[in-house]
Amino acid sequence: MKQQQDDTFAEISHIVWQHLVDRDWDDPSPRSLAISLSLEANELLEHYQWSDKPVGDKEAVAEELADVLIYALQYAQVMGIDPASAIRDKLEKSAQKYPAEKFKGKHGEDRSKAWLEAKLKHRDNKKTL
Repeated sequence: MKQQQDDTFAEISHIVWQHLVDRDWDDPSPRSLAISLSLEANELLEHYQWSDKPVGDKEAVAEELADVLIYALQYAQVMGIDPASAIRDKLEKSAQKYPAEKFKGKHGEDRSKAWLEAKLKHRDNKKTL
């Protein structure tokens, strides 16, 4: 895995926001941002439409990923969501829903079975709430 830079969410978020402010692009609706985020995610997915390996070079895929992340950060800013907290909270919920000991070392059909069991258990728990 490539070593990532030490930039924080706050630093990158500020860079994104400044880029938008400098162009008067800092007042979009949450709906517009959600649509744009989805469109950019689909552009990333398009690189894999007919192959398990991406069509295009790593730079092209990185640009699509950057678009997704930029729109996600902008959406978080407009909605007043702290992305780092949201990620931590979601991973905590995911760890409860999908305990590591149920998945670690499992592959193929065993992994699929464990996922389905966790999914059904979670769905059943939601019904009883």
